[in-house]
Amino acid sequence: MFAGLLRRASVTSAHTRLRAMAQASSTSPAGGIRTDKLDLGAASGRDGVVLLACGSFNPPHKVHVRMLELAGDALSRSGVQVLGAYMSPVSSRYEKKGLVDAKHRVAMCEAAVRDSALVMVDDWEATQPQWSRTVDVLESVRSRIREAVGGAPVRVMIVCGSDLIESFTVPNLWSEEHMLSLVVENGIVCISRPGYDGRRTLEGIDSLRDRQGDWRILFVENDVLADLSSTKLREALASGDPIEDLVPEGVEAYVRENGLYAGGA
Repeated sequence: MFAGLLRRASVTSAHTRLRAMAQASSTSPAGGIRTDKLDLGAASGRDGVVLLACGSFNPPHKVHVRMLELAGDALSRSGVQVLGAYMSPVSSRYEKKGLVDAKHRVAMCEAAVRDSALVMVDDWEATQPQWSRTVDVLESVRSRIREAVGGAPVRVMIVCGSDLIESFTVPNLWSEEHMLSLVVENGIVCISRPGYDGRRTLEGIDSLRDRQGDWRILFVENDVLADLSSTKLREALASGDPIEDLVPEGVEAYVRENGLYAGGA
């Protein structure tokens, strides 16, 4: 249970100890999950939290990584033991115009998190033969993390923008069971613009309002690069404009080398 809004969150040195950990292969072991940046020592102690961001990442940009790092720092300051974080690119079977193949988006995400001490890439969702629901991705990550840490209790929290919170109000998009799974059982860290009142949105949903005392949700206000989006990056690339200031090092080079997004937004 988290109360109130945080004024701001910024990345600190809370996770710099992870930089000394050995770097593993960029490919997840069969049936497993990357743990090269996971705080395995902390996982063997009190209950830990793993952060998960699902999305197209088409392409990934600085805000995608920044959101996970902001969430990790905010939770750490709240006394929560953060073990690590993952970006999970959606499968190529997700029907979205202009979505490049999952293998490219996984590779770009790997480039995006290379210098992050906290964030890794999980390719389970990307390799599925069909689109996966957020709760199914979460359960897959939790199951494989628990196996990796020897069965220790681990909770997976979704990191998202305010668009996910607002999507709860779309008729027939989310089941009551899945909303409760995210908001009550697992938890959400919402990175939002200053002044955004996501609690009011959630209070307008009967099934969530009835469980308000059990919410596990944290709102982190942030306005850094708030208007950056993958759509704008694709438009810039289609126009031949530089994007090196908007994406982590290595992403633009991968895009150029593989001729991605050159045909339009």
